[in-house]
Amino acid sequence: MVPRPGLTIDISLRELPFLAISAGAAALPAWTDVPPAAALPVAILVAVQIRFSRHVRRT
Repeated sequence: MVPRPGLTIDISLRELPFLAISAGAAALPAWTDVPPAAALPVAILVAVQIRFSRHVRRT
């Protein structure tokens, strides 16, 4: 993904409780029949905070 000029994408880790929840979601395939291809993206989305912001340049 190539961002446009004026578009900012910030990716950062969340606080500790969310990291513990995402670690449990990542370990879910070991305990159940959930495929890892389904559990790992969910764990990443829980652990990471993604912000999109658009800056408009006025001329």
